[in-house]
Amino acid sequence: MDAAPAGSADLPRRGGVGSYRGSEPGVPLIGRDAEFAVLAGAIDAAGGGRGGVVLVRGQPGIGKSRLAAEAIGAARGKGFAIVEGRADPLLSGLSYAPIVQAFRGHLSESAGLSPEPGNLGALFPDLRPVSPEAGDPGLQRTRMCEAVLAATRQLTARGPVLLVVDDLHCADRGTIELLHYLGRNAEELPLLVIGCFRSGVDNEALDAMAEATRRHPAGQLLELAPLTDQAVRDLVQHVLGTPPPLALLRAVTSRASGVALFVVALTRHLAASRMCGPLPEVIRDVVREQIGRLGEVDRRLLEVVAVAGTHGRPEVLADVSGMSLPELHATLRRLVGRRLVVEQQSAVEPLYQVAHPLYAEAVYHELLLAERRALHAAIGAALHRADRTVAAAPHYAAGGDSVPVDRAIEAFSAAGARALTVGDLDEAAEYLAAALRRARDARPDAVPALLVDLARLQQGRGRLDEAAELLQDAVALSERRGQDTERRRAWRHLQALLEVERGNLPAAVGLARASGRRPDTDPPTRLLVHWIIALRHGDFPELAVISQELVALPSTSDTPAAHSVAHLGAGALAALAGDVETAVVELRSALELALRCGDEGPRLAFAPRMMLNGLSTLRGDLVTAIRVADISTTPAVRQWLPSATCYLQTMLATTRYFAGDLRTALSEMDSAVAEARRVGQDRLMGRTLAGRAFVRAERGHLDEAAADLADARRHYDPSQIDMLDAFDLAATALAVRRGVAAQAPALTDTLPFGDTQLNCLRVSFAGYAAVQRGDLAEADRVVGLLRAAGTNAPVLHALADRQQGFADAARGNAPEAVDRLRGSATVLRGFGMNLLAAQAEVELAELLDPPEAEVVTSAATAAFTAAGSTPWPERIVKRGHSVQRSGPLTRRESEIAVLVGKGLSNADIASALFLSERTVETHLRNVYRKLGFTSRVRLAHWVQDRAR
Repeated sequence: MDAAPAGSADLPRRGGVGSYRGSEPGVPLIGRDAEFAVLAGAIDAAGGGRGGVVLVRGQPGIGKSRLAAEAIGAARGKGFAIVEGRADPLLSGLSYAPIVQAFRGHLSESAGLSPEPGNLGALFPDLRPVSPEAGDPGLQRTRMCEAVLAATRQLTARGPVLLVVDDLHCADRGTIELLHYLGRNAEELPLLVIGCFRSGVDNEALDAMAEATRRHPAGQLLELAPLTDQAVRDLVQHVLGTPPPLALLRAVTSRASGVALFVVALTRHLAASRMCGPLPEVIRDVVREQIGRLGEVDRRLLEVVAVAGTHGRPEVLADVSGMSLPELHATLRRLVGRRLVVEQQSAVEPLYQVAHPLYAEAVYHELLLAERRALHAAIGAALHRADRTVAAAPHYAAGGDSVPVDRAIEAFSAAGARALTVGDLDEAAEYLAAALRRARDARPDAVPALLVDLARLQQGRGRLDEAAELLQDAVALSERRGQDTERRRAWRHLQALLEVERGNLPAAVGLARASGRRPDTDPPTRLLVHWIIALRHGDFPELAVISQELVALPSTSDTPAAHSVAHLGAGALAALAGDVETAVVELRSALELALRCGDEGPRLAFAPRMMLNGLSTLRGDLVTAIRVADISTTPAVRQWLPSATCYLQTMLATTRYFAGDLRTALSEMDSAVAEARRVGQDRLMGRTLAGRAFVRAERGHLDEAAADLADARRHYDPSQIDMLDAFDLAATALAVRRGVAAQAPALTDTLPFGDTQLNCLRVSFAGYAAVQRGDLAEADRVVGLLRAAGTNAPVLHALADRQQGFADAARGNAPEAVDRLRGSATVLRGFGMNLLAAQAEVELAELLDPPEAEVVTSAATAAFTAAGSTPWPERIVKRGHSVQRSGPLTRRESEIAVLVGKGLSNADIASALFLSERTVETHLRNVYRKLGFTSRVRLAHWVQDRAR
């Protein structure tokens, strides 16, 4: 039975519906505008004498009756006589029962009609029929159809008629044939026939009628599709009376699948029971009615399909049900035909699932607990026999004590490891804990490996101390049991990498050396551990040796993973040699190959991503730099490198700085700080806080930057090279912005690479600080460092030219400085690094004649404003150039600004210039806006500076 879908009280409503099954007075029709438009058009056509038939088909609860009710209301409002009936499953053996119900009130003597009683007497005894004539039954049915048609013509003579018969799937064949007869003859009458019925019902006559109606010029077949997500939202909002909570809306949308009855019932149920509890009875009734018509074989297979869920492959269903494949296919065909099961195609084999998620829930919960457990255990065993151990795990978990312990441990261990690989830590925790509980008693030999997986889980959650304890317990337990020494060696490599993440570099180096490297036999990811430790430790000779070993790896291991790390090694060697172009080519190949390595791919891809991000920036390729810093790839890496997300997000923030987008850079740094807090390591906290302090300083938020830097100092560890660079960069930027360059930390020897962007900025800002404090020898050293850092790196060379221009300007070599600064600004703007270009243009403007200086200053100011940077525009003001926020000052605005500089009040200015005070205030607001000032004092200082 279809229920009335509710609507929203504040949504537009159509006319009153009246009393009809499936309708509620005053409730709007939601999500069916297109379907109602079809019915409205048919009603208008019938009112004009061009009748027809519309059949409405759809699954239970989809809204067929509700749509018919809306049509009845619309037709009644246009003066139609309403003739309505409904088939009843308990009366399906009574011939023509819906027709009798529909016409009885219209064909009585009191109704004033005079049909031929002889042919209608069998249906309407009140007409006092004569004795039926003997003869051909088919001829008798034809005469009856003609008599009903004649009676209908008499009704239409009085005015247009709407005939509605609902639940036709429950009607006898005679009713269907008679309704079809009326519809076929309605074309020249003011008569519209509407029939509603369920899809997926085995009814030959109804199928034939639907097909004939679809082909007939005056017929239409409406297939009701599920409601859209927006319509579901509107319906839920009406039921609740307020905008729905997101969690409830998602639950209803996913489970109801657009069926209006289910949307309403679920909304009320979930809102009242706080998202839990059994399914509403009305939904269970619908499902019971559907499956109650099934035979025992069909019902049993439907139960197996419901319990199998996403694992309903033919061989599994046949194994559990005990059917042969031909029997299985025949039964599935019947269930698919009834729309209870759907077949989904895949590249391997078809998958069979219950057609609607709530049907699956209802069928599942109709089973006894013992029945469910037995089916889950059987499905798990079938999957296990098919070598699909991970897929068996959820069924073994639901199978309870009926599952053999050894099988459960194997499946839970495999499923937990798989969940770790894809980064689903909650699922991994559930399966690994279940496996460990069973293994401690039944399989103690499996405990060490489970402890290692649990350690990886804790690493992924950022609980590094707990992970270290678990790894130590695993190694110790394995040693006591005399288990495989090679496996313990692999675990010690994980311990070494974990100590790097915890900031214990000496311990990491010791563990790595004790475990040793075996390039001929070690897998690529294990060799990569040594590479990462050397990089983090700053041991570049060792890094070069390991990189050479990686390059040679394909000679003993011809796999995509081996080739990927070989290209990584070649890229690292090129970067160490300063050959940026070659490094980028090799790292791109490393990344492409890593992405073909399945579950290993994210780990193998992480190092190429980090290096490509920085080196692409130095090549001026910001698009690639941003693309490869893909944060979404890091969850699967975090059990191996918990800092993965934090590192990549910090690098992405720095790339945004190069791109001149300080707002997004700050947002990325906020996320990196939050991630560092989640992981809880001093090294990450210090690095990310220092990174955010730098961006805030560049934004002009100096107090906030100083607070971040002070917080970073509490986590400071100078032995951590990446933290040292981040801290020194932030401290230098803050000193420069505050005009106290002498307080900037000294620039020590720089790294060939690592966090390339961060290191590049660190050197650049050290050079600017040197110029600001007059240390031109240090400024020249910075130029040399930038030029020597890499060949084929145009951004590095543009920054070196910019630095040389700064130094030339400080020495008074104006022509050379102009050429250097103009050239570097042009190159940087060509790469989309407008903020860095604008910094050069600020200095360039000091060396140009006023007209050209104003043009350059205006372009620089626009870049600073777009970037969200405020310190540089303030510095321009101090140098004496106006900041062109919205065009130059007008003559009148300049006059008023000069008088403000002389200390005159608004009243005095108004008197001096023969203006009103309000006009003076308006001009001042424009001046403040154009110059970027917020106070009268700041404007007065600016005027006084220009006058000097």
